[in-house]
Amino acid sequence: MITVHAYVWARPEHRDAYREGLRALQASTKANDAGCLRYEFWTAIDDPDAFVCVEAWTDLDALNAHLDAPHHIAGSAALDAYRARPTEIEIYQSTPISL
Repeated sequence: MITVHAYVWARPEHRDAYREGLRALQASTKANDAGCLRYEFWTAIDDPDAFVCVEAWTDLDALNAHLDAPHHIAGSAALDAYRARPTEIEIYQSTPISL
């Protein structure tokens, strides 16, 4: 399984539009990407303009297909006007375990 943490920031005056763009990207990803196991966004506790996306993918091929998909390219481009700074991305190869 591939896990992605994507840290993104909205310009304060466009926070609501940015959040709506994230919702649209989430919906299109869940609807179109069969290898997507999880695709969720949260707002940071200490910064209302900061969001984190936590993604889980069946494998690297599924993630790469998502990154190349027209809905992802268009959704990401639509967010560009509202971004405060570049996205920071961490990608992990992970194995779920039970406690």
